[in-house]
Amino acid sequence: MKTIISALLAFTLAIPARAENPAESLQAQGLESTLNVAAHYLETIVADAQASLELIASTPEAGSGDWHGIKQYLKMFEPDLPGVYFYVLPNGNYYSVSRDYTNLNLSDRAYFKSLFSGNPVKGFPIYSRSTGKKSALVAVPILVDGKVTGALGISIFLEELSAKLNRAFALPPNHTWYVLNAKGNTMLHKESDFIFMNALTQGSKSLQEAVSVALKSKRGTTQYELEGIRRTHYRKLPHMDWWMFLAKIEREKVQPPPKLKLSLERFVPGLQRSLDRIDGSLAGLIEKSKVDVGKESEIRKVLGALLDENLNIFEAAFVDSKGFLRYIEPGDYKNFENTDISNQEHIITMRKKPMPQFTSGFTAVEGFLAVIIAHPLYDSGKHFAGRINLVIRPELLIDSLLKKNTIPDDYELWIMQPDGMIIYDQDKEEIGKMLFNDPIYAGYGNLLELGKQIASDSTGEGSYIFPAPESSEKVIKNAIWQTVILHKREWRVVLAYRPYE
Repeated sequence: MKTIISALLAFTLAIPARAENPAESLQAQGLESTLNVAAHYLETIVADAQASLELIASTPEAGSGDWHGIKQYLKMFEPDLPGVYFYVLPNGNYYSVSRDYTNLNLSDRAYFKSLFSGNPVKGFPIYSRSTGKKSALVAVPILVDGKVTGALGISIFLEELSAKLNRAFALPPNHTWYVLNAKGNTMLHKESDFIFMNALTQGSKSLQEAVSVALKSKRGTTQYELEGIRRTHYRKLPHMDWWMFLAKIEREKVQPPPKLKLSLERFVPGLQRSLDRIDGSLAGLIEKSKVDVGKESEIRKVLGALLDENLNIFEAAFVDSKGFLRYIEPGDYKNFENTDISNQEHIITMRKKPMPQFTSGFTAVEGFLAVIIAHPLYDSGKHFAGRINLVIRPELLIDSLLKKNTIPDDYELWIMQPDGMIIYDQDKEEIGKMLFNDPIYAGYGNLLELGKQIASDSTGEGSYIFPAPESSEKVIKNAIWQTVILHKREWRVVLAYRPYE
């Protein structure tokens, strides 16, 4: 019996691989034909998963609740369709292939009551309880003498399924595709960041209107604007409450509003002037004072004068040629005097080749992000004798500039080094994080892609998805950026807005 079931399962799971290639259909027949093939391909994947579950549910192992026997059948899914495969009891406790008895309970899930009333589940959106991944549930009841004694299911990982479909579709860059359920929730998308966003409440007004009409019919064409004009074919999957959309983007992205560019063009020169002013103040005082590096009183006098001239500096310090932090003003920080900081990268660099510096961001001992503008000092014989550090807290500098600039309240400003360090963000929790490796950004692929573009280009524009400030709800954001530079250190100044709110 087990050999026959295994053979049938292997045959069932092989069907999607034999489906027509949607990419070939697009080249040969056009958008509508490609949509038909793609929709069939997707429904075949889901239908075969359900058929396989039903086949397993009919086995003696399922009928007797033999988890180890059930597990051997469920394991056959894993290579072709990533997800959580499980067997659930009438009380909601369940077993999964990856964890065996999970000690978790599903009885409060919205689909649970219907499933244990004998109704299959097909495409219900969930966050997997055991993995936290965005998933679509396919589940079937196990019936013994007309009574539901358990159920089998698979929580299909939607990001992985989207990637699988992307490989199959291989659409040109000016095309996109996505799948919505009857409530407008995005179940699958060419760009996985959009999964579980709602097309009826998020996105452009024209998209909301187009989708609202499409979800009331089985197939058709529509047009809407979302970063360009999109001409779209759509159709409902025959046996699921899912609609697939295939769109061609007819023209380039819409231009950012003039107010956005004007705001950035006012702010960036102001920030550049502020950095230049601090740097020039340091260079000027060193030149003017002709400080004797052998006299502590003269050095402290220069440090005090620099603090008086630059309100955005919270610390001025003298570091000797050996890398010891000798004198610090104001006196609040005197306990740190005579600290050896010779192993810090910017100290090593200047000792090898004395020249003005603007350092990368670092975490100050006080716990906040800081940067340093530094210039070398020389003795009477013109030998390198040390340096003066001006320590700046970017958050305070930029907040003070924002008060003087008329950037609209609904715009978001953030600043990034080309290596991905967030130098400033209006969400203070993000300051100091690394865009390319911090876990909070890991699930936002198009933000990471845009981040690479921001890192490589001194100016530009693009869009990304990320939660709104002080919210967990994802939103679409359009962004433009420019650059400030000091001593070859660059900051990318990014201004973003939500175009569809």
